[in-house]
Amino acid sequence: MIATYLVRAVRSEIAKLSRRSSVWYAIVPLAILIPLGLNFGIAKATEANKLNGAGGMDTNNAAYWILVFSSFILMAGGVSSLCAEFKDNTVETVFGIQTRRWLLPIAKLVVFGVIAGLAALVVTFLILWAFPQLFPEIWGRVEVFSGDGIQLLIGVPIYTLLITALGLGVAALVPKPGLVVMIVLLWKFGVEVFVTFVPGDLGVTLQQLSPFKNGELGVGQLATIESLFGGQNGSLVYFAVICVVIFSVGTVRLSVTDTKGY
Repeated sequence: MIATYLVRAVRSEIAKLSRRSSVWYAIVPLAILIPLGLNFGIAKATEANKLNGAGGMDTNNAAYWILVFSSFILMAGGVSSLCAEFKDNTVETVFGIQTRRWLLPIAKLVVFGVIAGLAALVVTFLILWAFPQLFPEIWGRVEVFSGDGIQLLIGVPIYTLLITALGLGVAALVPKPGLVVMIVLLWKFGVEVFVTFVPGDLGVTLQQLSPFKNGELGVGQLATIESLFGGQNGSLVYFAVICVVIFSVGTVRLSVTDTKGY
């Protein structure tokens, strides 16, 4: 019975995604084009000796711009969709039709998580496959079907899905899209950068506990920390637990709180 309600909720979310949705003409294209464009520009500049690219690219560092830009751009799709339900007051209609309120964020996670994961998979494959052929002198060591390449092809979509869950969880707590994105980015590029300046063992430990650093380590990206959780898989599980907990807290609050108070 629950599965039937979930399928209906997912179908409802899919129906809301018209061809005019910003997901199709802005979010997904930007998530794919930005890392492609950055890698292309850097490779061309290196080829022209305008940048120091000595040593070339390695497979385990090829997904850097995807993790920095694409994952958060794709997160914004789900966040904007959930927050729009409150801005347009459609959330009351949704809850009037389907009283199981927890289905709304879960359905959005299914839809936008799949979109984010597939987009991340596509751009990761394009970078790992195309750039070694376009720039063999710089990207020649990158192999799409090597151990590191396959780990990125699996890990990057999972990482992007988890960030989508994280964003939806925060959005369920504070349904303001700009604020949600600011909170997530402030932690990633503010707090986690700040702790790198903390001296001594405390600073090292804080870095090793940083969620996003562990997530990046877990997907197979070249990392600056050693895992406290038994290696790459343990670090990814640690990041996943944090994202799932925040998503669950947001879902529970949405289920038990009067939405008029949002």
